[in-house]
Amino acid sequence: MFVPFWLIGLLAFGILTVLWVAWKTLRKKEGSLWSEGRPVTRPSKDEQEKTRRDFVANVSHELRTPVSIIKGFSETLIEDYESLDEKQKKNFLNKILRNSQRLHSLVEDLLALARLDAQDVTLDKQKLNLSELINQIGEDFKSTLQKDKPRLCIDLPTEPLEISGDPEKLISVFENLIENAAVHAESLTTITIQAKLDPSEKSVVCQIKDDGTGIPEEKLDRLFERFYRLDKGRSRERGGTGLGLSIVREIIEAHGGDIVVKSKLGEGSVFSFRFPIAS
Repeated sequence: MFVPFWLIGLLAFGILTVLWVAWKTLRKKEGSLWSEGRPVTRPSKDEQEKTRRDFVANVSHELRTPVSIIKGFSETLIEDYESLDEKQKKNFLNKILRNSQRLHSLVEDLLALARLDAQDVTLDKQKLNLSELINQIGEDFKSTLQKDKPRLCIDLPTEPLEISGDPEKLISVFENLIENAAVHAESLTTITIQAKLDPSEKSVVCQIKDDGTGIPEEKLDRLFERFYRLDKGRSRERGGTGLGLSIVREIIEAHGGDIVVKSKLGEGSVFSFRFPIAS
């Protein structure tokens, strides 16, 4: 049986890259300081080892599914090529492409986390008006909305909200949180982005609210865990890697900020985060 070189290359690249990223990520310095300087309780060696084992198991599990699907449909396509009609061939190729994209998203998210963990990524910080950035993000998101999608509302003050930050990384924060609400908040009609100046704390406070069904209180503490999903089936169906909120937290903390989440069943969720104002 002939297997195309592009398929072998794709699978080899994906596997080697994920294994390298997993090794890099496991070397992360455990814990980080919040902007207030609150002390961090460091996990015991047993807890660190369990975290490592869980992470490797999760990476292996997330990698196995798209690789198996790509392999299975490629083999069927090659072995039964002559007997398949054009519709079946196109369907198989679409499945291969969709899972290749899923594998690519997983690799990209793991690479992003590895760079943040290793602290070898340089933030391209510049003084910027966060209000302008939020308005641009809102316009881009609204242009992609369909009729059955939630409405996006933006609530900003008239005065500029000046911070020092990396625009690309900040865009990733807002897009991840908006997408998280749009994908996971059931019965959702409205997503609201708010930002305001908090002079007493010398910070800009942002909130992304949704009016969905909310998150059970006992699950709030796990939301920022890597690969944690409230609804695994729903997340995988829409291409989620389970790493988006982890990336959000890492970027916010790299900017000297922090993030918290509040939610109540039947009333929706609120993700609140803040950045120091520009000096």
